[in-house]
Amino acid sequence: MASVLFIEEDDIGSAWVSALKAVLSEGDDIHTEYDTETDIAAKDSTALISVKYPFSNPIINKRSKEHKSLKVRSKAGNSYEVFGRIEDIFLIGSIQSNYIEEVLEGINDKFIAESAKSFPYSYHDRIFSYTPFALEDSLLKDYSITLRKNEDVIHNNKLHFRKSIQLTDGNMVWKLKNGTDLILDKEIAEYYGIQELPLSVLNLPKINQINQIIEKLQGSPNTRRAQAITWRPYSDIISDDPPCLQRLYFRIKNKKLMLQTTWRSRDLFKAWEANVNAMIRIQKYVADELHDALGLEIGEYVDFSNSLHIYGRDIKDVKEVLEQIAG
Repeated sequence: MASVLFIEEDDIGSAWVSALKAVLSEGDDIHTEYDTETDIAAKDSTALISVKYPFSNPIINKRSKEHKSLKVRSKAGNSYEVFGRIEDIFLIGSIQSNYIEEVLEGINDKFIAESAKSFPYSYHDRIFSYTPFALEDSLLKDYSITLRKNEDVIHNNKLHFRKSIQLTDGNMVWKLKNGTDLILDKEIAEYYGIQELPLSVLNLPKINQINQIIEKLQGSPNTRRAQAITWRPYSDIISDDPPCLQRLYFRIKNKKLMLQTTWRSRDLFKAWEANVNAMIRIQKYVADELHDALGLEIGEYVDFSNSLHIYGRDIKDVKEVLEQIAG
């Protein structure tokens, strides 16, 4: 059977250590698309990790006599408490390199267009400014957009039920939301004077999914629909570098805001703690925005990875880190 893990801990650092031990000892040996001929197989598991108190037990500054938490300063000039293990140099380095600002504020979103190939996407762009197809996606595959056929419109009973189709002056008219009336006695393509367009020329709307989630939870605190996605089916399935994060799901229980995230692929050793430090700050942002209306506290953070892995080339380093922590 394939390796499937469940890990539950009070804090992020403990969860990371437990996950490293479990994936290392119980993970399946699977090669990846990125391996060279000399790389050994990765350790790979499907994993559900629950952190009960994600903002508990921050890393402590060993130089502080008052036992204060460590503050890591980013290149952008912000200072952050760090939740995890001090032995995770990739966590500290990510925060120093503006990872939290990248996810929450989108300070690197401009590089999606400005870089030739080094910045294929950002989580901030996918979460806070989602669109199903972007201009750069056309480099992978473009699609032809054809206009609706009259019979498709006329035979859609939902449009009739909502009175979007009406008989006006003897003509069947499709009344669009923007105020345009299309006379269905003529072909729509003829009405517009075009037959088809490439999808890439359309500037599709961008959606701030977090704002939508906040509005949804304000109006319906018991909703099970407060989620954001990142995947673009038009292009990501054929991309060499699609996003690992797939979904954020928010739920209110017992006056606490829970966040559950889903990842298709995850580097446990070099990325997991940094990812989580960014995700819980989105969780806190949403809870803070809802505080006046609902008085929410931060609840648990639940993290699901379809493939939580340790690359073969990192196994030796992982063992050394675990020995360092144990010692």
